[in-house]
Amino acid sequence: MISEVQPSRPVAGYQPPDRAAETGKEFEKVFLTQFVDEMIKTAGPAVFGGEDQADMWRSFMSEAVASQLVEQGGLGFSGSVTQMLDAYGQAQKDTIVSDD
Repeated sequence: MISEVQPSRPVAGYQPPDRAAETGKEFEKVFLTQFVDEMIKTAGPAVFGGEDQADMWRSFMSEAVASQLVEQGGLGFSGSVTQMLDAYGQAQKDTIVSDD
């Protein structure tokens, strides 16, 4: 005999992740990684121990610096990206509701 599956109850205090905010921060991190990478290229390969090591370590360093910059507030445009994504999501919801 198969019993009916009951929907789970929400957990007290649980807040679903804000996907728009996470996406905004990730977008800013990718942008800053590219920005920092271009800046580090001007230091030359000798800083990293030679040409072969420079390519590998520069990418690690660029990503680490960008992550820290975003955690410290970044350039501030992740908020704008979040607002745009929220507005787009609301427009999608409004379109779905109006189609019913």
